[in-house]
Amino acid sequence: MEIIYNLKKLFKKENWRLLALVIWLFIGVTIIQFLPLVGIFIFLPFLTFLMFLYLLSLISKKNVMEYPPWKIVLLLVLSLPVLLLLSIVLIILFAFSIISYFFFTSWFILYACYLTGIGLDRKLLKYPKSRTFLRIIIFFGGLVGSLLLLYLFMIGPTLFDFSAISTVEFPLFLNLVYVIVGGTLVGLAILGIVLMFKRIFNAWLGIFFILVAVYTLFLVVKIYLGLDESNIETIPSIWATIGTLVVDLLILLYALSTLMGSNAEFLTKRFKRMGIDTALLWLIFSKVAYEFIHHFPYSLFEQIQIPWINVLKDLDNDTINLAKNVAVLVFFIILILIIGIYEIRKYTREQIELKKEVAEEVKKLASSLPTIEEPSTMIDETELAEGVDIANSKEFTNSWNKNENE
Repeated sequence: MEIIYNLKKLFKKENWRLLALVIWLFIGVTIIQFLPLVGIFIFLPFLTFLMFLYLLSLISKKNVMEYPPWKIVLLLVLSLPVLLLLSIVLIILFAFSIISYFFFTSWFILYACYLTGIGLDRKLLKYPKSRTFLRIIIFFGGLVGSLLLLYLFMIGPTLFDFSAISTVEFPLFLNLVYVIVGGTLVGLAILGIVLMFKRIFNAWLGIFFILVAVYTLFLVVKIYLGLDESNIETIPSIWATIGTLVVDLLILLYALSTLMGSNAEFLTKRFKRMGIDTALLWLIFSKVAYEFIHHFPYSLFEQIQIPWINVLKDLDNDTINLAKNVAVLVFFIILILIIGIYEIRKYTREQIELKKEVAEEVKKLASSLPTIEEPSTMIDETELAEGVDIANSKEFTNSWNKNENE
C-alpha cells in the first residue's frame, strides 16, 4: 500500500530528524489526553522549537532536515530574543496554524475517501462483462447505504444508553448535522445522475458517500464527548477517549504519508516557498497547537497584569474544545460540497478527454490503412466485373433450360 510505503521513508537514515519530531508529537498527544499538565510541559518547548524550524525553513533555501543538529541548536539559541520581539506576529501565526489544522484534517479525510472510491471504480473497469452492473450497484447502493447510516446515527441515541461514557444527554441539535450532510450527498448524487445522461458515470461516489457518513459519526461523537464537563473517569469513558485518540493518530499518520508521497510534487509546484520539509513542519506544528489550546491552564494568565493578555484567564478548556470540534465539523461539511463538485468535474474532464483521444486514435488508424493500387497491365475492374456477370448469366441460362427440359 502507498501509505505504508510512504511511512517507511520516516525510518530511512536521512529522515531521522523528522522521525524524532513525529515520535515527540505522538508521545505528547497521547500524554496530554490523560495528564494535561505533563503534556503542557512536553509541548511548550516543542511549540517553540517547531515555530523556529518552520520560520527557518521559509527563510532558508536548504531543507532544514539536512542541517546538522549542533547548527539547529545554535540558531535556536541565537534567535530566541528575536522570537520574543516577534511575539505578536507569532501569536497570529499560532492562531492561523490552528485554523489550518481544521482544513488539513477535513481535506485529507475527504481526499482519502475519494482515492478509495476511484481506486475501486478503476478495478471494476477491468471486468467488461459485469462492470456496468457492478458500478450501478455501487453508486446507488452507496447513496442509499450512506443515507441509511445517517438515519441510524440519528435514532441511535434513542436505542442505546450512553450514560456509561457521558453524563450529558445527547443533544437533538446534533441530528441537524446528519440532515445537512445527507442533503449534501443527495445534491452530489443528483449531479452524478445528470452526468450519466452525458455518458459520464461517477460510480466512485458510492464509496465516497459511505466513508463520508462514517466520518461524520466520528466528528459528532467527538462533539458529544466534549460536552461532558464533569469528565467522569469510568472505564467506558476512558475507552471512548482512547478510541478517539487512536483515530486522531491514524488521521495524522495518513496526513504525513500523503505529504511525503502523492502531494509532494503538487506542493512544490503550487507553492514556491513551501517545500516538503516546510509542509511537514507546518502539519506537526498545527497539530501541537490544536492540542495545546485545549489543555492549557488559562487561569495562569491572572498573574500577568497586561490587559490584552489578562483577558485570556476567562477562557475555559471545555468551551475551547467544543469550539474547535465544531469548527472541524463545519470545515468538513463545506469541503464535502467543494471537493465533491471539484472531483466530479475533474473526472468528467478526464473522461471527455479520454474519449477524444480514443476517437482520434481510431481516426488515425483508419486513415493509415494501406490502399492497393492495381498496375495498368492488369484487367480493369469494370471489365472483370462485366466478364463475371456474362459468365454468370450464361451459366444461369443453361441451368434454367436444363431444369425446364427435366
